[in-house]
Amino acid sequence: MPKITIARSYLAAYNTAQAAGWATALYYCVSSFWSADGYATVYENTNAVVRCFQLLSALEILHAAAGLVCGSPLTALMQWSGRSNVLFAILHRIPQLWTNPAAAVLIYVWALSEVVRYPWYATSLLNCCPSWLTWLRYTLFIPLYPVGMLAEMVLMVKALPFLKSQKLNSISLPNVVNFGFDYHMFIQGLLFVYPFLWLFLYQTLLHQRKKKLQSGKKD
Repeated sequence: MPKITIARSYLAAYNTAQAAGWATALYYCVSSFWSADGYATVYENTNAVVRCFQLLSALEILHAAAGLVCGSPLTALMQWSGRSNVLFAILHRIPQLWTNPAAAVLIYVWALSEVVRYPWYATSLLNCCPSWLTWLRYTLFIPLYPVGMLAEMVLMVKALPFLKSQKLNSISLPNVVNFGFDYHMFIQGLLFVYPFLWLFLYQTLLHQRKKKLQSGKKD
């Protein structure tokens, strides 16, 4: 059994908290689907929990940078930035998107993936992870990741008219620092490269899956 260090205890507590948070979000997702309004209320009912734990997950970039975990800080940053951009800068700022089916699909996919990923991290740290959880951790993303990516892109496309008309998240000239930023154009450019960025992350996960499951078979 691995030695229980302060860092290991912290990471176990962090991942347990994340697992509980996303389990709560998943519960609200399922409850919303069974309500009279169905998917239309999913984001409204889950957004407080989802925003809280997504913001908290920025710590994972620091975990990787500090060497507390083996992952790449760049990969962690790309994953966190992609989600946070859609969640904070687009979905939450445009209430008209809350009832879009893509919003419900997105939250449901995120919650479903995280209620597997974080328990896997926590139990692995404590050396008590069952083999079936490892298999789920490295298999469930195969269908969920593409669905989540498509939902993100749908929301970005649907957001474009609002971003243009309301100039959301944009910086207009002139200003004190003489710097301008057109968020509407940024999202248009991001939509063009998004599939390529997604493919890079997806291939990374597939490589990790092959390595981990083959390692498990040898053990």
